[in-house]
Amino acid sequence: MTQRAITDPVIPDKEEVRAEWTSRARYWDRWADQVADMAGRFNAPLLDALELRPGHNVLDLACGTGEPALSAARRVAPGGLVVATDLVRAMLDSVRRRAGDLGIANLACEQADMERLPFPDARFDRATCRFGIMFVPDAIGALREARRVLVPGGRIGLLVWGPIEDTTIMTAIRAASRKVLGVDGRQFDHPFRFGADGALDAALRAAGFHAVAERALRFAPEIPADRPFWQPMLEMTLGPRIGEAGAQARAQLDGEIRAQLAGNLDGGRYRLQVHVRLATGAA
Repeated sequence: MTQRAITDPVIPDKEEVRAEWTSRARYWDRWADQVADMAGRFNAPLLDALELRPGHNVLDLACGTGEPALSAARRVAPGGLVVATDLVRAMLDSVRRRAGDLGIANLACEQADMERLPFPDARFDRATCRFGIMFVPDAIGALREARRVLVPGGRIGLLVWGPIEDTTIMTAIRAASRKVLGVDGRQFDHPFRFGADGALDAALRAAGFHAVAERALRFAPEIPADRPFWQPMLEMTLGPRIGEAGAQARAQLDGEIRAQLAGNLDGGRYRLQVHVRLATGAA
């Protein structure tokens, strides 16, 4: 895969990413426990694909508030260890809190830049990155670093969003935020950077991985119409902007999202679509 020039608007700027996710961290921590069941829907196929077993040492990249690191730690016990890494220190504070609350002891946290990992060669059996690789300026370089710290034959698993048009809630939030907050399109370019079929496959091969496999995971959740189910995703995506805009703008956002989702109402339930891409490769 040919790397894009750094001037391409889809390629994020690292310091902008650091600042953005630092500002979002408290919103992610606020919702992390409440969305754990939803997170499990994404974690399970990713961890299943890597065939985690007790004794494995696992590196979780761009761990956010702790998934799939927490779930992986349960799978590799006893004898295994998960090292959760993130560019943003405030995210790691949330991971430590959640691990303590859940009684998970075989998990360590370390602030780390995916493009320059602070680990020796061949340190880990497995590596995971769920909804994180899209935000790394030099994604190929970061994947090369992941390959470096994996044992020969060790495996990596990546999860990213498919095209935004295939995930109902994100199209609704994008449209509503543009109308109410004037959010430009770049806010929604980065998360879907690797959404096209084959993009992850190409990135992993360019980084030197072999036995690469990529597939689509599609979900069709049905949610009661009286539940404002979009609130976690809305705040985790746009929390700082909403806070600056105030309560009136927040009420307008909720109303606009309901309007955007009206076509998905059927028999008192929202019928939605979600598309994510899963790829694995061997070092």
